[in-house]
Amino acid sequence: MIGLIIISHARLASELLSAAEFILGKIKNVEAIDILATTDPDSLEQRLARSVKKLKDPDGVLILTDMFGGTPNNVSCALLEKDKVEVVTGVNLPMMIEAATTREDNTLEILAVKVSEKGQNAINAAGALLVP
Repeated sequence: MIGLIIISHARLASELLSAAEFILGKIKNVEAIDILATTDPDSLEQRLARSVKKLKDPDGVLILTDMFGGTPNNVSCALLEKDKVEVVTGVNLPMMIEAATTREDNTLEILAVKVSEKGQNAINAAGALLVP
């Protein structure tokens, strides 16, 4: 099973995992890493590397980050590894649910594409959809 890591500024990662588990129940093989103002950058890199090592075998790990170019994303991208570690940015709740429910049916590469598409398709202006 592909492992999942959510990493973000503040407590967004933990709260997204909590929200996904509220909907789906307990999710296996997943970790949330919150980056707080007090987080030491060196310990962050080490913690993420340990989480990747723990979760990636044998099917790889998908890392979901809050925004491209931010610390969570930059630290994660340093660990990219073909067919073993992939990073998708802009994480939202629909992406979490997609990743958790379809990772057993997909390769890491396909899962990353599907999760990215789900996240993009879940963003809508409600008025454009609901108001004639």
